[in-house]
Amino acid sequence: MPQKQILVVEDNDINRAMLREILTPQYVVLEAENGKEALAILADHAEEIALILLDIIMPVMDGYTFLNLAKAEPAISAIPVIVTTQSDSESDEVSALAHGASDYVPKPYNPQVILHRVASIIHLRETAAMINQFQYDQLTGLYSKEFFYRRVNESLLKNPEQEYDIICSDIENFKLINDIFGVPAGDRLLCGVADMYRKLVGEDGICGRFNADQFACLVERSSDYTDELFVQNESQLNMLSNTKSVVLKWGVYAVKDRTISVEQMCDRAFLASSSIKGQYGKHFAVYDETLRNKLLREQEITDSMEWALSEEQFLVYLQPKYATEGEGRLAGAEALVRWNHPEWGFLSPAEFIPLFEKNGFITKLDQFVWERSCAILRQWIDQGYPRIPISVNVSRADIYQANLADVLVGFIEKYQLSPSLLHLEITESAYTENQEQIIDTLDHLRGLGFIIEMDDFGTGYSSLNMLNEMPLDILKLDMKFIQSETAKPAEEGILRFIMGLARWMELSVVAEGVETKEQWERLCELGCDYVQGYYFAKPMPAREFEKLLKSEEEAAAQRKADCCQDKGHRPQVLLVADEDEQYRREVRETFESKYRVLEAGDAESAISCIVSHEDQLAAVILSLTLHERGGFSVLEILRKEKNAWDISVIATAPADEELEEKALVTGADDFAFKPHSQKSLWRRVMNVRGITSFRKQRQMLQDDAYRDYLTKLLNRRGLDAAVEALQKEDFPAAVYLFDLDNLKQINDSFGHAEGDRMLKDFSEVLHAHTRSSDIISRFGGDEFVVIMKKLGSEETALKKGEEICKAFQNHYVQEGFSTACSGGVTISGSGEETLPEMLGRADEALYGAKSNNKGGCCLWKEPKI
Repeated sequence: MPQKQILVVEDNDINRAMLREILTPQYVVLEAENGKEALAILADHAEEIALILLDIIMPVMDGYTFLNLAKAEPAISAIPVIVTTQSDSESDEVSALAHGASDYVPKPYNPQVILHRVASIIHLRETAAMINQFQYDQLTGLYSKEFFYRRVNESLLKNPEQEYDIICSDIENFKLINDIFGVPAGDRLLCGVADMYRKLVGEDGICGRFNADQFACLVERSSDYTDELFVQNESQLNMLSNTKSVVLKWGVYAVKDRTISVEQMCDRAFLASSSIKGQYGKHFAVYDETLRNKLLREQEITDSMEWALSEEQFLVYLQPKYATEGEGRLAGAEALVRWNHPEWGFLSPAEFIPLFEKNGFITKLDQFVWERSCAILRQWIDQGYPRIPISVNVSRADIYQANLADVLVGFIEKYQLSPSLLHLEITESAYTENQEQIIDTLDHLRGLGFIIEMDDFGTGYSSLNMLNEMPLDILKLDMKFIQSETAKPAEEGILRFIMGLARWMELSVVAEGVETKEQWERLCELGCDYVQGYYFAKPMPAREFEKLLKSEEEAAAQRKADCCQDKGHRPQVLLVADEDEQYRREVRETFESKYRVLEAGDAESAISCIVSHEDQLAAVILSLTLHERGGFSVLEILRKEKNAWDISVIATAPADEELEEKALVTGADDFAFKPHSQKSLWRRVMNVRGITSFRKQRQMLQDDAYRDYLTKLLNRRGLDAAVEALQKEDFPAAVYLFDLDNLKQINDSFGHAEGDRMLKDFSEVLHAHTRSSDIISRFGGDEFVVIMKKLGSEETALKKGEEICKAFQNHYVQEGFSTACSGGVTISGSGEETLPEMLGRADEALYGAKSNNKGGCCLWKEPKI
């Protein structure tokens, strides 16, 4: 432990040397010749100095002046001072103590007296600091929770006739405030709440800070509490905060039963405040019989939980999970706990799980579920059922258990299971509490072979950073998120993006809460891996689940037959083209649960399979050392005949960097050196499938971003991209700018729906009178741009413009409308002009058309000088 530092302020060299000799064995001694030097030293080292030995009579600045200045500096005033002086008069001692000194020592120095008094004063200071730290919250200066309890109890005992209330509050979504505005802003807000409480209780009142944003105070009973009182305090708080949206929920407990502890009184006040969380317009609640009954019910549950566990009242139910591919097979189960009480019947998990999470019993209950799930898995294996995994919940409280890994491994070893059969679900909200510990814990569990699932993704603080940092295998989408997203049009939701992102990160995706056929079909379309929900099956006892396992083989066969009849839902195919028969067999065993696996031992057979299953082929594992024509011939044909987005290709060969580079250049999505494990191959296939899916989705999103929502023509962004892609051989080109002459009148007279129909009709006219290679864009509002490639004749360009204007006018004459469009056209000869320059000339021509004769087209001419 480092030695404490003492500052000796003494102008006499001999006296300083004596003090240094006395103190040095036990302390680090700093020296100053007068008060001014001492203040300079303290400016840099005040926090490190434990005590000051101060002479009174000194040049430059004497001891009394130093004491007066030190009092004004909070960092210095807390340091104890022992005054040393030649005088031993009582008046000098009183004067020194009056100026703020802690003790008085006359000269000449007695070494033992000096050492004892220094040690005593330092000890007293440290003890006072510890007591102060215990009594007061370091941030706000209010009483700590424990000392608040003590002070309230003293007041209640001292004033038995006085009626009191305990008022508490906490800030709604305080963590979100910290996340958005930062911890310093959150701390300033908490200090503002503390000041508000001080004003509420007065100078001698009792108020304290509990945990984070929870505060409480004791006040004399008020005849009536109104919203106005609490709203006013909240408004004043918001004036101090840069968030401007702080919401406090207040709870009031009238102290009537003084036999209960102060802690219970505060719990009741906080229970009242929590009862109105999330309710707009409700600012405070008073603890009453309803809340009392709820508290009693919670106490009954708490009193019964240990007994219920020993009496096996808790049951493990299983909800099936199904794969969206592989003929919709049964792919796993989620373990859910149910409580069948002999008197109360089945209790809702929503009633007891939050309570168990609060009181810590959840760790025991989770361990019960873990072991019961392992026993079920062992039983299935012994009976010869398919080896499907069970997902179990790992609560936030479990993460903080030092022996978590040992407990899980103990169950796995006891029942002789592979860790991969027990999937561990952790909610995404747990990540926000202690990120480093959770990441380390999950990384360790994953290294032991457990599969890690993130549960309820999409409900809380979902972030890309969280996905990037946490060691995950499976992403589980929250039920409410699934229901809200699948209710949106496909192009509006973010499910497609999430699926692509999961593929890119090599994560499988489970969707829970699937309740309708429409949700199921949307998830299948988007490439979700697994689904669960009431559309398929409700949670059920293990015995009922066994019936599903028994009938799974028959059901899979029937689904396969149905798929063969319905070409629109045929299973996806994976082709393994490799000369090694053993390797092909291993690949089949690895992927047959997810794909229909086809084998080819040479290039000709591989090409034949590709041609025959072109519309079903999802991925190809292609050996570049195939017999006959070789793997590169297959890769070239594959990329030539099939769009690169549709089929994922993993090339394989012995380690060769040049071969790898050539394969990737030719069009392979990935390259796997031989030999390799089937597990790594599985991940590669899942990864490239995700990449190709992500590329397709990105292309679709890009197409949407480049298209006008109404006419489906290119928008301005799409026009810019199309013009940028023009080549020299596309010029000369005719650039048109068309304008619908009376669209506003149509909108005003017949409504915007009719105006929208006119815009779409004009886009169809443009399609009918242009080539597929031409560029057509809705430039904005009622303006359209057309660029006709390889058109240099001004006469032909003008004729084409007149033709389009006339066709549109004739279309509406037949419907009884009087409408027209005008156009301007210019010829771009070399393509060196920018788009604004070309449109500027076309706009001048359009203005000429409108001025001369609405409903016609005008050609831009070079102005005569």
